[in-house]
Amino acid sequence: MSVSKIITLSNFLRKEGMLVSIRSTITASRIWEEYHEIADYDELKLAIKCIYVKNKEDSYKFDNIYDQLFKKVRPEKKKNNESQHIRNNEISSLEMPSSNNKIVPEQESVENKALIKDRKKQKVVNDKLTNDSIASLDEYDKRVFDICQRLSKKIANQRSKRKKRHTSHNINMPATIRYNLKNGGHLVNLIHQKPPMRKTKQIFLSDISGSCEWISTWFFAILYGCYKSFDKITVYDFDNKIVDVTSTLGSEFKNAHEINFAHQKLGIRPFGQSDMTNSFKEFLDQAELNKHTDVILLTDCRDWNGKREDGVLESAEVLHQIVIKSRKVIILNPEKKIRWNTPTSCVSEYEKAGAIVYEAGTLNQFADVISQL
Repeated sequence: MSVSKIITLSNFLRKEGMLVSIRSTITASRIWEEYHEIADYDELKLAIKCIYVKNKEDSYKFDNIYDQLFKKVRPEKKKNNESQHIRNNEISSLEMPSSNNKIVPEQESVENKALIKDRKKQKVVNDKLTNDSIASLDEYDKRVFDICQRLSKKIANQRSKRKKRHTSHNINMPATIRYNLKNGGHLVNLIHQKPPMRKTKQIFLSDISGSCEWISTWFFAILYGCYKSFDKITVYDFDNKIVDVTSTLGSEFKNAHEINFAHQKLGIRPFGQSDMTNSFKEFLDQAELNKHTDVILLTDCRDWNGKREDGVLESAEVLHQIVIKSRKVIILNPEKKIRWNTPTSCVSEYEKAGAIVYEAGTLNQFADVISQL
């Protein structure tokens, strides 16, 4: 089998939306050259599949394309030399490309340049999607959901590395001396410092009113891919009431519509404007808050139905009670900071209540904040 088949496989996979790098193509070519004569069809397919498939959702894409390209070319391995000779003759006459079609180094260089060019184009598109306003993203574009999953894996890896760094390599000298005195003072073992374990519970509260509905969907899509990296996590949606949607994190989703459908089955019905005061009161009653709890609130801080007493916003007073009972309250605001100073924005009042407000209008900004929690 010529290297051109592997390059063709890479091109087809890339057109199906899979992330295929030049390194993957080169590695797959080497695997083919080294093992195609000693491995049977299924073994070789699995080896190459491990190189290309990074997401479980892409498995069926690879299977379909690989079988179309290689199934007829790659029959099962034969045990005796005679049948092997017949098999090779049949393949040579029917399927295998002639030696005249073999790719020369110059042609491979051209193919590699084309792959690099396609890869750069894809990176430009992905960068644009991750840096554009979330409100402008197309909910029907599956690439956005795939990008959320890749960002989730990046977040999970970053959090995992930080947890590993908590393992200290510093020597606890007092404990080491006490331990080794039992052995006559001979240095038998070193006792390392054990950093204190501070397990924090994260509670996410997501506004699903008309202005935040699709933003909250992408927010959940990012959490869906990295929630296992948190010690303990709870997710609520709210409009005029709160609904616990944590159970849906264990489901399997392939697009944003499946996320919305799963939440609607739990009783979520987005309204035009959210009742933040009532939702915050319900959250204060239902959530178990303590000094090891972080509350992460996704909202545009527009309390259209909010009441004021003596000039003080009622929802801000309730939020202040949440701040007192928890370790900290973080607000992710999808609006640009320039709009936070408008009369209808409650950002300044929520900040006075003790909340920390971050701008999170793009997928990258979402990912940066979540990864640092």
